[in-house]
Amino acid sequence: MITIHHRETGARLLEVAGDTLAGAHLDGAILLYADLRDADLRGADLRGADLCQADLRGACFDGARLAGADITLANLAGASFRDARMADARLQAVSLGEPGPARTNFQGADLTRVTLKNSNLAESVFTDAEMRRIDLTHVNLRGAHLSGANLTEANLSYSDLRGADFGFAMLLSALFNGADLREAVLRQADLTFATHNDVRLGGADLTGARLSRTVFARIRDLSQVRGLEAVEYLHPSSIDVESLRQGGEGLSTAFLAAFGLESP
Repeated sequence: MITIHHRETGARLLEVAGDTLAGAHLDGAILLYADLRDADLRGADLRGADLCQADLRGACFDGARLAGADITLANLAGASFRDARMADARLQAVSLGEPGPARTNFQGADLTRVTLKNSNLAESVFTDAEMRRIDLTHVNLRGAHLSGANLTEANLSYSDLRGADFGFAMLLSALFNGADLREAVLRQADLTFATHNDVRLGGADLTGARLSRTVFARIRDLSQVRGLEAVEYLHPSSIDVESLRQGGEGLSTAFLAAFGLESP
């Protein structure tokens, strides 16, 4: 028998038959404030479970089912959700109490329509994850690994994306309003219909990125972006006058031509 305790009071929250939580049937379980540090929950069924404010540091949820679960305000530092199915789960404001990078692993996970806003996910791994229509607004994703992820219609507005790796990511119709993308890697990323409004891009690497009806507005450091000479221009894109005035000095002829402009 395994007993799950309250992380602060030690009170018993739930008893689970068996000697492991791996593969356990915990769908709909109320685990508010649960202490699940370093727990093995591989393949567990936690659909619709309440894990709000739980301590999940170092826990393993690889292959678990967490669709519709509420994990708001939980601490996920060092936890692993590799290949977990988490569509429509709520993870607002996770790992905020962690003093350093969260380094949570979501590699290959299904995060479709998941809410992760206002969270600390610095240096976390989202490689090859399914992240369509995900809410990543006001998130610390500094140094995160998102290569190969599907971020179609993702909202990354007002987030810290400095040094994040979006190599080969699908960013169709993604929103980057007010985001900080300095030193980010966007090599071979698909930016079709993506919107960059009031974004900081200094030092970002766009080598091989695909622009197609992509929007750049109020960008003040375009001249500091790397790889513009090697961007793939599929269809005409849009850029505003302010971006050209503030950061357009030295832009390549090919880049300007993609927006229907000519170099002076």
